[in-house]
Amino acid sequence: MMQRIGFIGMGLMGRPMSQALLKAGFPVTVWNRTRGKAAEALAAGAAWAGSPAEVAAASEVVITMVTDAAASEAVICGPEGVLEGAGPGLCLIDMSSIPPEKSAAIAACARDKGVAMLDAPVTGNPKVAALGKLGIMVGGPLETFDRCRPVFEAMAAKIVYVGEANGLGTTLKLINNLVMAVAIQASAEALVLAKKAGIDPGKVMEITSVGGARTGAMEVRGPRMIERNFAPHFSVNNMYKDLSTAMKLADECGAVLPTASLSLEMLRAARSRGNGEKDSCVIITVLEALSGL
Repeated sequence: MMQRIGFIGMGLMGRPMSQALLKAGFPVTVWNRTRGKAAEALAAGAAWAGSPAEVAAASEVVITMVTDAAASEAVICGPEGVLEGAGPGLCLIDMSSIPPEKSAAIAACARDKGVAMLDAPVTGNPKVAALGKLGIMVGGPLETFDRCRPVFEAMAAKIVYVGEANGLGTTLKLINNLVMAVAIQASAEALVLAKKAGIDPGKVMEITSVGGARTGAMEVRGPRMIERNFAPHFSVNNMYKDLSTAMKLADECGAVLPTASLSLEMLRAARSRGNGEKDSCVIITVLEALSGL
């Protein structure tokens, strides 16, 4: 029998992720602060609950996919939160991108209530999520991971189990997003240089599609930068949040990350120009302004 799934958070990623679970045949109960955002999931057969606690009471596995650590803490540990409605054996999966220490603290709160938690942030965009082809990084008890594997498989093309400690999944997510931020920065710089040198930026796309310069950042974000399509797949604000957390982790670990530091400053500049809610590739406009374009 398919596990009963609760899904909390019907945002940009939560909506297609819940749809992937429904398509895989899981019974899904959803909650969101704004019910209207759950319309697609409800139309596809999901049930509605009046609170995170009600979601938990109706579920064997509860997934949270919310904006930040404060939201995760509120829907899990707060009044009418998941832990208030949790029954025996409930598995909790927090898929939000939050600082590792916050993941560990929320997991400890859950353990005190007899609930095992996995931190399992994702990589991918809404289109990939709708296809059930995300990448998922998981930290937490192996036994809980094994129980939840069918749920992950319905949403992901790649699942990486990092280790038993809570916070390891969110740590790997920070590292992944550091790579993405730096790659977007390099791609934007290449397109700006091409334009300044009198070369069609589309030619950069052509040549970097083969060989060692090939990157997902250029393949996905390159056309969007050329077309000035900055609708958010991963916003400046979210990238800034994650890269700031990664730099804090680097300070704690004694890691030197000069390129990531520069990427963070470019994201800060994009935010100062009022582009925080646009896709992170909007940093090309900062580079263009600095370059006189």
